Amino acid sequence: MKNPTEALAIEESLAREDVFAHLSREWNIEVCSYSAVYRGLSNWKWVVNTPDNKLFVKCYHPKRYRLDEPKHKISIARSLSFQRLLHDRANVCPDVMMHNGEMIIQSDSGYFYVVMEHFDGTPPRAGCLDANMMYRLGQASGRMHAVLSQYPEQGAPWRPVLTTMQEKWQIQMDQSMELPSLPTRLKRALERQGELLHQLDLSIFDALVPGWAHWDLWVDNILIGADGDIRLVDFDTVQWGYPEVDVARVILSGALRNGQLQIGPTAAFLKGYREESPFAPGRLSLSLQLLWCREAHWWLKTNMDTFSAPPKRFAEEMLWLTEHWDHLDTWLGPEGIMVK
Repeated sequence: MKNPTEALAIEESLAREDVFAHLSREWNIEVCSYSAVYRGLSNWKWVVNTPDNKLFVKCYHPKRYRLDEPKHKISIARSLSFQRLLHDRANVCPDVMMHNGEMIIQSDSGYFYVVMEHFDGTPPRAGCLDANMMYRLGQASGRMHAVLSQYPEQGAPWRPVLTTMQEKWQIQMDQSMELPSLPTRLKRALERQGELLHQLDLSIFDALVPGWAHWDLWVDNILIGADGDIRLVDFDTVQWGYPEVDVARVILSGALRNGQLQIGPTAAFLKGYREESPFAPGRLSLSLQLLWCREAHWWLKTNMDTFSAPPKRFAEEMLWLTEHWDHLDTWLGPEGIMVK
């Protein structure tokens, strides 16, 4: 019997060989060499060297993305269309290549994949972006939202649902009661999460204006080139929701270090962002609260100490928001003493 690691390697190899053969025959692309990219969840990604240039190839894992189902394929195609527009109009992301009028291509064995322009950059470390890079990231994020804001709504926007948050919290709270050795900090965080959910009035978000958002804007989906150029990547989950979620997510990801929100980089991001898109003074506190409503029940779990690196980072961010909820308005709200 193969161990899980061997099974995953075989699965990746089968997908890669099939996709590369399809590239050669249908696109006339000669793959001279490749390197695997091990960021993200489940999907397979490769940087492909051809005689002329480098390309980025992404193959969707069939168990994560059922692109054989039309509604899922349409959703991903819409997101990729936004990426192409953002490349053309704002130059904030790599271009998506088309083949016979399609962006999502199916190989002979049924694997769905896309081919993109390669950008030679690396993702920054979480919490380690300085003020200059956060300023440039703010500009890129603002340009992205400025372009996306030109496109019409599509149905009702995402909104947090209090009963869903409470139900998911209750499951974790019940589990915590059966774990006497649960770390004190996590137990207190779960208790505090319950208190916040009990008092939360979702009408505080009524003033926010819905819009298209990247919806997964954290350091792994940011590439920084040698000259400091920034590209945003992984647009698979573009959502009609609230751009404030992107702002909150990227600020936490880039500027929360060792349990402290770095004020200089945070202010620099907002300065760059406001040069490209409107963002009301004091809006950051509400944005962070909205992000908490979206993510806290994903990451505040009794087993968070066993999480791998990315989920562990997300959990730490939600812990920080939970522990500092009462200070967000004072620090970052309309009368914020730190950042407005």
